[in-house]
Formats: sequence, structure tokens, C-alpha cells
Amino acid sequence: MGEITWGTAAATLAAPFVFLLPGWALLSLLLPRTSEPPNSSLDGAARLILAAGLTLALVPVLLLILYLLGLSIGPGLVLGGLGLCAGIVVWRQGPGWRRAWQHAGHGSSAWRERLGWIDAPLLSLLLIAAMIVVSRLWPVRGINYGLWGDSYQHTMIAQLILDHGGLFQSWAPHAPLRTFTYHFGFHGNVALFQWATEWLTGAATPRTVVLVGQYLNVLAALSLYPLTVRLSGRRWAGVGAVLVAALWMPMPAYFVNWGRYTQLTAQAALPVVLWLLLEALEQPKANLRPWLLAGVALGGLGLTHYRVTAFVPCFLLPYLLWRIAHVRSRSHLGRLTLSLAVSGGISVLIVAPWLWNMFRGAYPTIVADVVTDPNTAQTLSQAYLYRDFSQWMPWSLVGLALLGAGLALGQRRAMNLVTAWTALLFLLANPHWIGLAGTGLVDNFTVILGLYMPASMLIGYLGGEGIEWATRRLPGAQAVAVALLLVVGAAGVIDQATVLDPESQIMTSEDEAAMAWIRENTPVDARFLVNGLLAFSDQFVAGSDGGWWIPLLTGRGNTIPPLSYASEGAVDPYYVQNVRNLFRAVADADLGNPATVAWLQEQGISHVYVGAQAGQVNDPDDPLLDLDTLQSSPYYRVLYSENDVWIFVLSPQGGAGD
Repeated sequence: MGEITWGTAAATLAAPFVFLLPGWALLSLLLPRTSEPPNSSLDGAARLILAAGLTLALVPVLLLILYLLGLSIGPGLVLGGLGLCAGIVVWRQGPGWRRAWQHAGHGSSAWRERLGWIDAPLLSLLLIAAMIVVSRLWPVRGINYGLWGDSYQHTMIAQLILDHGGLFQSWAPHAPLRTFTYHFGFHGNVALFQWATEWLTGAATPRTVVLVGQYLNVLAALSLYPLTVRLSGRRWAGVGAVLVAALWMPMPAYFVNWGRYTQLTAQAALPVVLWLLLEALEQPKANLRPWLLAGVALGGLGLTHYRVTAFVPCFLLPYLLWRIAHVRSRSHLGRLTLSLAVSGGISVLIVAPWLWNMFRGAYPTIVADVVTDPNTAQTLSQAYLYRDFSQWMPWSLVGLALLGAGLALGQRRAMNLVTAWTALLFLLANPHWIGLAGTGLVDNFTVILGLYMPASMLIGYLGGEGIEWATRRLPGAQAVAVALLLVVGAAGVIDQATVLDPESQIMTSEDEAAMAWIRENTPVDARFLVNGLLAFSDQFVAGSDGGWWIPLLTGRGNTIPPLSYASEGAVDPYYVQNVRNLFRAVADADLGNPATVAWLQEQGISHVYVGAQAGQVNDPDDPLLDLDTLQSSPYYRVLYSENDVWIFVLSPQGGAGD
């Protein structure tokens, strides 16, 4: 690991502008500030967080529109668009800023009187946000490639979007796939950031993937603030929710070890989408602008992660039942129905073209298998994950969340919706509990990794009520609360500093040096046999060391494609089967046998790559390629052996190693 570089510092300073401006501009146009309910309690911090979450959802929508129109995008258009967004923000918000400045008396005592000297919740939120940024950036200093298997496909997809100037279908030259049906919100936001900042940071796409993933990890916690405040009526509750999610919970911080950035992006946007939906549904009169805003956000979430989008109806169902129970007239019920229909209809119109595109890939077959095959459904449900639930959430935090749920129940607050939402999320992953089909469509792992959201909101609510109680009775209670939150937050920062698991790092700096050597010293048609393992109930093959990254980083071929090959259409209809068959044949073969070497050449394999991790990521006991066999055999000639990375060329006639 290295120090945090100028490029990282520059990227971090630029990130707020890139991820705030598009959403802020749209909010300024469709949700202007007002003193009227229901958004009169929306403070400036919440508005900025909403803007960032809205940007995450807006980017995939814009990419899809450009794709349907046959238009491409690049750095110039992105920078121009950000400039336009800045102009819209100044145009719409400028008068309000000027009035606020004039009312403040240009920094006189009137300003201090207006603030009451200090806004303790806001100060706490800002300080906690700074701690979160440190906790997310420090572990990835010197990490230029995302960890684990998901990072490889995410980096490749982001690079293909950059190369094509938008969405694409062909994965050439990196993989022989002819469709792209995967959700693309994260990759679109990576491309946005790369286009906007590459001139400033000089970062390559793999490093940008890591940085954007960590920025979104910050937002995944911050985005809980507006929704928690809305449901609880307590700003302190929102501050507490952010603190718990970011610095107490194992998730979402641990996402960095898996490169599970697509789910992370959706979960960063989800609380904002829910807030905007509530805003649309709670309008006192018919208003198309918030309906449009909610529909765009929900549609963008659907393009960002298919499974996390299913979290939305799990929240809306208890909310709608609660609203209907309190409806005062038929007109209120009609307005609620109309707002839901319009917002939902807009989101459907947005995602419909991509749903049609999905039929070109393997998703229809995958869904059919889950629905019709009980064995597949039970395997994908991953219910066994609950046997050691404490690895996902410590029991102490579970207890605090239950106390928060009990308090909300006793006070009959809207926070009860969060408790109901949690229950329905468990049911979403396990519909067989009540005799329904669909088990496995949303697996338990996806739900478990999202439970930090409702749990943190309930714990934040519990803490917020405590601070409010103390504030009414004890002088100086808010100052004590700020100090206490900082101490607890600092302890969390120290704990999160060690979140990175080096054993999950497939692509290392040693492999990076070898990739440069491959580009300079091997023919362009070289194809490498690389380490891997069977995954997903032994149906598909995944890489297990840096050799997996060879096609993306060198332009040469290898024997294991990115994981997305399982859900995409290939140029060869038998490609998925052939990848698995080749892996099994190599696993069963004697690599030192000359007949095996000849057979490998028949498969188009010319080289062998053993990475610095020696094929032991996720498979520590039995790597596919035995290094001792390769080194001792005369049929593999050593071309490169530096820092635990080995590159061999096949030599069927037998040749001396060097």
C-alpha cells in the first residue's frame, strides 16, 4: 500500500461537484424550495444528499436515452453538461442565496442570532461525513484494482462504456460476448467521473472504479439522513443513522473486499428514491413535477440493480396501507392513487426498452429456472447465511435496532414503517415461508447486505430520541451529544481502517508489472491458460489470480471470461459450456504430459500465467495450475519470473527452462 496521492486528493475534491450538480440541477427545476409542507423541513444538508443520490439514478437514465437515440458521449459533452447544471443551480438557487446573505447581515451578529450560534446536528453531520471519507479512502491507498471477482467485470463494463461513448452490445475485444443486458448504473457513474476528471487526476479506469466505489460507500451512509429525518421528525435521528451505518456496521464498508459496487450504488440511491416517492405521494394537490422526479429516480434505480429495486415495493406496501388507514376523504385516496400511478408509469416507461433488451441475454432462462426448479430456488436463496448472522451484523446492534423498533411501536411513529420494511425484506428472499413461489429471485445474501439500512435508521431513531429527551431537560446536552458522537465516530474510523482483506486482492501490483511485460513481449494473438475455480454451484468458472485480468489490461486472450458471461449471449452458442469443459479438462489432466501440452495448443493456448496469488483467492488449498509441475516440466519454458509471477510459453517438443 502507498500513500494517498495527489490524484486521489484531486479526485476527492472533484467528486462533490461531479455527483452533486446533475441531481441538484434537476431538484432545482422540479422540487424548488418552499415553506409549504410536505418538504418544508428539508434542510440544506438533506437537499445536497438528495441531489447526490438523484445523480446516481439519473446517469443510467441519460445513458439509456442516448443509446436509444444512437448518440455517443465523451469528456467534452460531460464537462459541458456539468457546466450547464451549475448554471441551472445558480439560476434557480441564486435568489434564495442572496436573500439569505442579506438577511444574515453580511456576517454580523444577526447571522449568529439566526443560527442560534451553532447548529449542533448539522455540525455533527459534517464532522461525521469527514470521518467517513477518511475511513473509506485510507484502506484503498495504493489499491489500483478492485478486489475479488466482481471488480473485474465492473471495470471491463466501465471501460467498454468509455470506449463506445455509451452503452454497447459487443464486448470485443475483451470477451466473445454479443449482448449487454446487465444493470449499468454503477458503470455509468464511473464513466461520468472518468470523463469529468481524467484530465485532472490522470487515473486509469481501474483506479477510478476503486475510488468511485468508495465515494459511493460514503453516500450509502449519508443517504439515510433525509429519509430518517422525514420518518422520525428528528434531525438527530438522521445523524445517528449515518454514524451507525458508516462506522459501526460491517456493511457497507466491507463491500470493498468484494467489489460489489452495483448493489452498493443502488443502496446509496435507494433511500433517496424512497424519499422522493414519499414526496410525490404526500403532495397536498396534484403536482406533476415531484411525480416526474420520483418516476425518473425509480426508473434509474431499476437500471442500476434489478434485485435492490425489489426493496422499493417492500417499503411502499406498508406505507400505502398506513396512508390508506389515515385517508380522510375519497379525494385524498384518488390523489394518492394518481400520484402512485403516474410515478410508477414514468419509471416503467424508462426501463421498458432495457427490459426488452434483456430478452437477448440469459436472464429469461435464469428466471425461468428459479421459478420452476425448486432445487435451484433453494440453492439461490442462501438461507444458510443466517446460521452465523453476527458476521453480517453484531448482536449488540441487532439488540439496539430492536429497541428502536419497540420505541417506534410504543410512540406510534412513522418509523414503524422501517420495522415493517425489514420484515418484508426477509419475506422477499424467502417467499416459501408463506407458500409463495419465487424463492431465489432475490437471495438472502442481497437482503442481508442491505439490512444495515433499516437497522441503522432504527438505532439512529433510538439515539435521536435520547438526545431530544436530554436536550429538553439538561443544559448543554447538545454539546455533549456532539462530543460523544465524535468519540464514537473516531473509534469507528479506527476500526474501519483495517476493513481491507488482502486475501481478496486478485490483481496485485506484482501482476500489474507482469501485464506491462506481456504487452511488450508477447504476440497479440497469444492466449493464456490461467488459474480459476468453479463457482455458483459449479456451473460457471471464475478466475483466482491476476491472470483473469489479462484481456482487459493487455489485449491478449485467456481461458476465463468475466463473470457476466453467465448471463450474456455469446458469439458461440456453446461458449458457456466450452469454458466449463476446458476448465474441467485442465483440472483432470496431467499438465506435465506432452499429450496434454499438444491438446492445449489445439485449444489455441500458447502461454500459461500464474499470478502473485498463485490461484489461491477463494481456493487456497487446490489451485488449478500447479507451479511445481510447470517449473519442472520441459514442455513449459519460463519467460518471466518476477515477484511470484510466472509466465510460461508452451514448448511441445520439450525445451530447457531458463
